[in-house]
Amino acid sequence: MSAIVSTPPAVRPSAPRAGTVPLLVGTALVVLIQLYASIPLRQPVAADLGPEGVTAALAAGYSFAYAVGFLIYGPLSDHFGRRRILVYGLAALTLATFAVSLAPSTGVLAVARAVQGLAAATFAPTALAYLGEALPPPRRARAIAAISIAFLTAGILGQVAATSLSALTGWRGTFLAGGLVLAVLTLAAFVVIREPEVDRPGQSLAGRYAGLVRFAVRPGSLLLAAGHLVVLGGFVGMYSLLGPHLAQAELSAGEIMLVRAAALPALFCSLLAGPLAVRLGVPRTALLGFTVAAAGLGGEAVLGGSLAGLVIASVVFVAGVALLVPAMIALWGAAAHPARGTGMAVNGFVLFLGAGLGSYAVELPGGLAGALGVLAGLYLVAGAAVYAARPRR
Repeated sequence: MSAIVSTPPAVRPSAPRAGTVPLLVGTALVVLIQLYASIPLRQPVAADLGPEGVTAALAAGYSFAYAVGFLIYGPLSDHFGRRRILVYGLAALTLATFAVSLAPSTGVLAVARAVQGLAAATFAPTALAYLGEALPPPRRARAIAAISIAFLTAGILGQVAATSLSALTGWRGTFLAGGLVLAVLTLAAFVVIREPEVDRPGQSLAGRYAGLVRFAVRPGSLLLAAGHLVVLGGFVGMYSLLGPHLAQAELSAGEIMLVRAAALPALFCSLLAGPLAVRLGVPRTALLGFTVAAAGLGGEAVLGGSLAGLVIASVVFVAGVALLVPAMIALWGAAAHPARGTGMAVNGFVLFLGAGLGSYAVELPGGLAGALGVLAGLYLVAGAAVYAARPRR
């Protein structure tokens, strides 16, 4: 059974404090915005610090450190507890974000952004593991769906917020504002979040990391990972292809941003994942998400010459991805049970590794239609791999 509908490990009576779930959802949005804010800030940073190495300083180091950080912090949260990793990680992220705003050169910026990415990686695996342990199944489904929406909307809202703030305060002011918001969230987490009272298997930290490696190389985990690479990889790939296509159609930057933002309402399809999982089961819900996403990409490939058709098809695609994210979280959590931190660590590493690979979709052959067709095929193959990895009764 999935993490959406299964019973958490040996939870003694203890409910999260009021406001815990909204706090985690809001924090997820702010933390993930730090990842996507770099996209519109490359030009202002280059104008300030010089163009040499700006892309690597802003994005590459952060993304790599962020993905690797998942593998570090999942077992740590299993070992030391969720609250400690969440609060200390947010405090470190706050300091690193302030440091980014003060960077005097691209070299210092690269180091600060890598530290920021490493600190940001504490949040997602720990928060998802916390929700899996602290909430009963119905509330857990809604909370995971809500935090999935936050993760996805950050990809669009992060670009909009960074563009707007940098126009008013400059790129340094953008990160300074982010640090101030994170400082408030860190204080709130310290006050509100309490450790779930869960009996976890006694194990050394080294044993937990060895368990992570064993879990990651299991055939079922490898099948899940093969499919999971496509989830955000195709999302980033589609939007990487869409921007140049719309620019060639002579849309302005503001109009392109509106086309991107048109799919925001579709992200709320994540809220359907819980009810669908109860009715269909989580593996079938994931398969449905992959199929809908592939259909949306196919529609974009066929309707690329029509702006209205392209927008509608992109909404269908994003709806499929929105279903996929919470379903895949549930599958990883169930596969790693009771070491949910380990499951969320591998989940996050593969998810954001795929997001990094997705930017190379612009290198695919066949223009927009050909590239989108390849991505659609990958979603279908990924759905088959994930469904094959489902647990047998």
